[in-house]
Amino acid sequence: MSCVNIRGCRIGEGRPKVILPIVERTEAAILEKAAQFSTLSADCVEWRADWFEGFQSPAAIARCVQKLRVALRDKLLLVTFRTKAEGGEASLTHKEYLDFINTVIDTDCADLIDIEFFTAGNDIRELIDNAHSSGVVVVCSSHDFQKTSDKSELVSRMVKMQQVGADLPKVAVMPHDSTDVLTLLAATVEMKNKYFATPIITISMGKLGVASRLCGEVFGSAMTFASAGDSSAPGQIGLDIVNAVLDSIAE
Repeated sequence: MSCVNIRGCRIGEGRPKVILPIVERTEAAILEKAAQFSTLSADCVEWRADWFEGFQSPAAIARCVQKLRVALRDKLLLVTFRTKAEGGEASLTHKEYLDFINTVIDTDCADLIDIEFFTAGNDIRELIDNAHSSGVVVVCSSHDFQKTSDKSELVSRMVKMQQVGADLPKVAVMPHDSTDVLTLLAATVEMKNKYFATPIITISMGKLGVASRLCGEVFGSAMTFASAGDSSAPGQIGLDIVNAVLDSIAE
């Protein structure tokens, strides 16, 4: 599988890179959490801007991204607005969503940006091109909190993300039984073996899917989410446990 190199962090090689989410309402709380996370053993911090009370203000978004870049020091910064339709806290109109993505890109402070594949719709290529022109790595994502689609659909979705220029296709799905978890893992292996143009991120959510968050090095998911406080999705595990398991698998 290929590798994405950001600030010397080689996503797609070896141990899955660990992401910590910030889900706070105010700028002060966001920056306080960022300062804490800057000292922890994680590779990347995700700012979930849909939790931010000022999410509708481009100026407030830009200011917070700029301050986060300073507070996080050498940690990678992933900026995400998770829409309500994909499990997030708030909704934006299509134009507002496009404006949000471009506002973050224009700050030159985000290392990675999450762009929802279905939310962006026909504008996906232009958004990805804009991100790349500013040196921002694109996580192209799709979340289904209701079910796990079959393997062929999951693979097809990630391949389509690659085809529109995504650097890191991401799918997160909800399992109803252990077979659903195996479906997600099988799709991950198929991407790793057959469609390895980019690293990928795959997650089976909830308690049933916990194993998918820990065995990425074996099956082919290049990044995983852990919690150090509030979690941003069901099934996230504490950072200390994630690091211990990832280290034991890597040995």
